Parts: sequence; structure tokens; C-alpha cells
Amino acid sequence: MQYYSQQRLPSHVYTQPETYGLSRLPVDQASTLIPDAYTAADFFALEQEKIFATAWVAVGCLQQVQNPGDILVTEVAGRSILVMRDKTGKLGAFYNVCRHRGSKLLEKSCNIKSLHCPYHAWVYGLDGQCLGTSMFRSEKIVDTVNSNGVETDLSDKALFDKQNYGLLPLSVQTWGFLVFVNLSTQTTPFEEWLGDIPLKFQSHVLENWEISGEKIYDVASNYKLIEENFMEYYHLPFVHPELTNVSRMEDHHRSQGAGMYTGMLTTPVSRDMDSVWLNLPAAQGLNKNHLEAAYHICIFPNVTITILPNHAFCMITDPIRANQTRERTFLLTPPGTLDNESYTSMLLELVKFWDMINTQDLSIVERVQLGLSNTAFTGGRMCHKFEEPLHRYQNWVADRMCGIHRIPPGDNDARI
Repeated sequence: MQYYSQQRLPSHVYTQPETYGLSRLPVDQASTLIPDAYTAADFFALEQEKIFATAWVAVGCLQQVQNPGDILVTEVAGRSILVMRDKTGKLGAFYNVCRHRGSKLLEKSCNIKSLHCPYHAWVYGLDGQCLGTSMFRSEKIVDTVNSNGVETDLSDKALFDKQNYGLLPLSVQTWGFLVFVNLSTQTTPFEEWLGDIPLKFQSHVLENWEISGEKIYDVASNYKLIEENFMEYYHLPFVHPELTNVSRMEDHHRSQGAGMYTGMLTTPVSRDMDSVWLNLPAAQGLNKNHLEAAYHICIFPNVTITILPNHAFCMITDPIRANQTRERTFLLTPPGTLDNESYTSMLLELVKFWDMINTQDLSIVERVQLGLSNTAFTGGRMCHKFEEPLHRYQNWVADRMCGIHRIPPGDNDARI
């Protein structure tokens, strides 16, 4: 089989299994996804519907909607979404659209008591219920259809019940410090999506971790390139020489169970005994094996997390266009870390370190994006030792584009 040039590939081919024939080969024989998957506007549009409109998509961190009245405004598959904590503490997710004429309700995240449509002032509660419809008629009027002129009750209550016009809901779930939504009415069970991840990190109690820093990056690349870069350590000595001084190539190992994710770990966490990675206090109650390892997890399709004993670095990628991504990053720490002023300098050092590493990564993925736009490139070979996670991820993308439901299996010899 031979790939088409990306300038010639018709969009209907993107959903046909044979298009991905070379990617389906064993990793030591496989080629990467077709370049169109990263460069073509038609592929991007289909991907939004085939993947993001059907997947459990990470939209933010739990602490962003921790208090009653907190509302996170975000976007999934081109739809504006509201994630809200109501006054009872329940978390809900709804489409950011008024049920009257379709106006967008909110532009940015906030904390409020109720939602007021800016167009005709319809009011909604934090549980999504419609609370008020301004100036709707309540008096009786003559039914002009009735030739006898008999008055018929055409009041609001007879023709319109606001209880039937609450905000349109969608599925929302949380794991650890992450919030996920699913737009599909036929959702894959959330437990099936995450596989063994919750059990693996149970002792971290990640749902209590706090946001210690945030930064947004606008990246001139496809979102998948960011995810794929995270999944492999092949590039470390060439892109991150500072990192390999304390985290050697040979310290990286596979850590993969069944589920919609890829995973690896680094043990020991660091070989630099003065590193802030070691000197910040670890979360209380960690299993012994977690005290000595850093875990690198990519949950499909759009979130990556590095979990260390004493902090985590999280990246949520929001696809904007085929060649543009907004990356939201979060530094998280165990409860109480922020309260201790003696750790302030260490946290600042962590922020600086992760910004350096991330900037290096984003610079190289932007170069890859430019290269993929060159029609001379039609796909590349995979390195078995380092790129099996990419093979797993790219085959999952191919599955979703072709409407195939499959849970990637785990590894028999993976480390804990």
C-alpha cells in the first residue's frame, strides 16, 4: 500500500480502514499516520465529530469548579460548554446556549448565583433549570382559529412550561484533579475509558491536590503532535539535555494497562539529590513504589499528566485548527504545600523548570508541523524501542475515525 500525497487525498478516505493500513502493521514495521491527519482542514473537521464529540474529553481541573457558583467556560468539538457547581455542591455540565433564541450565555469562567441571558433576560439556575422567562404573556387571548370566537386559555402555563426549557445537559465525570465531559448520548463508560488508572494512583488522593500555577500557550501545531511528543523519550537527549542529566534514558520504563491511554514511568524520580523534585514534601500516604517514581500518562484524546510524589504537571490541549492548538498547563501540589512559605522558592523553581521544558517541546513540534506540510513527506517509520506508545495512540485515532470501538490492551511486562 502507498500513501496518497496530502494534496490529493479526498476527505471521504479519512473514514476508510484501508487508509490506515501501514499504521496497523506491528510497530517495528509501521508507518506514522497520514500527514493529512495533522494538516488537512477536512480531516480536522471530521476528527472533531468522530473523536472529540464522542470521547471523554478533559476540560479543566477540579479546583476550577470547587465552590458553589463556580462556572468553567470551555469548548469541545466547536461547542461552547459550561461546567458548573450548584448550591448543593453537585457538578453539572451544559451547553452554553440559551433555550430561547440560542444566544451564548457566558463568555468566560466566573462565580455567580444564576445565569442571565444577555439577549432577552431568561434566567437559569446553577443546576441548569430555567427559573424565569421575562415578559412572556400570561393573560387569556382569543383563539383566532376557533370560528365561534370561544376564548381558549393560551397562557404561558398552558402553552409553555419553563421546566421543559432548562439548559441542555451533557455527561460530566471527574477523576483525580481532572474534569471530563462527553457530548455523546451513547457514551463509553468512564471506568472503561480510564482503565486501571484510578486504581494505580489511588494512594495519591489526587482529587485533593491544589493548583499552584497556570500558564496558557498558543501553539502553531496540531494537537496530536503535542500529545505524541509527550509519549516518547526518544527526543530527550536532543531537545532536553538538561533533563537527561538527572533523568536518564535508561530510567524510563513502560507502565501500561488496558484503557484509552498511554503510560510510562521514570524510576528513580531524579538522580540529582538536590533537585526540587526530591526536596518538596511528598503527598502523605503514598504507596512505597510511588515514592520512587514519576509517572507520565496521556489520556486520550487531549490530556497529559506527569505525576511525581510531590507535584504534578498537567497539559490540556484544545484543538483550534489543524495547525493551531491552545495548551492550558497546570502545576498541582498536595494539600497544604501552598500554605508553607518555606516552599515558595521551590515552587517558583518548578514553574520555571516546567516552562523551560514545555517551551523546548512546543518549539520542536511547531517544526514538525511545518515539515508535515511539505508534500514530499508521506509518512515515517516508527522506532520500536521508543515509539510503541505513539503506535498505540495513532491506531486509536484510526479506530475512532473509522467508527471502530476498541479498548487498547495492557502490557504483560509493564512496570507498576
